[in-house]
Amino acid sequence: MFEGYAGTSDSGFRDEVEAEEAFARGQFLAEMNADDERGALTGPAGAEAEARLAELARHTVFDGQVVTDEARLRRILARHNTHLYPGTFITCVYNPDRAMCRAPGGPADQPVMADCQPLACRNTALTSANRQALAGHLARLEDALADGDRLAPYVHHRLEEQHRATAAFLTRHAPEPAE
Repeated sequence: MFEGYAGTSDSGFRDEVEAEEAFARGQFLAEMNADDERGALTGPAGAEAEARLAELARHTVFDGQVVTDEARLRRILARHNTHLYPGTFITCVYNPDRAMCRAPGGPADQPVMADCQPLACRNTALTSANRQALAGHLARLEDALADGDRLAPYVHHRLEEQHRATAAFLTRHAPEPAE
């Protein structure tokens, strides 16, 4: 609906949405770099996400000036784009060559989070908030399976598969214990 109505209008709504998403992403990255107590990112692309964040921190040192020019800010962000995209269940460390969310022939500049396959994609990194969201989802699956008498056999089977895959994913990508 968004693409059909607001996406084709001359109102500028689409640009506003993209600007807000970019701002939220920038804020997420700034908070990630500023948080000295955050745990390491885990998941298939956790190490790569850490390296991208370290590179961003190296290039975005505060030199006493605040950038207020929007064009300059866009140039800075484009030059040092980490291609990290936060989500509720995962943080995407976008690499178009291995992205499972990208349709062949579609735009390659950012992920399509609606088509994300986090348990199978190698672009997946997990923050502590992502792990908590997945653990909450796992608990909701357990609640649904506990009420399995009311579920159709196919639905029960699919929920069991999803529970098993999510639990295995969380176990595989648990953070290393602190020494």
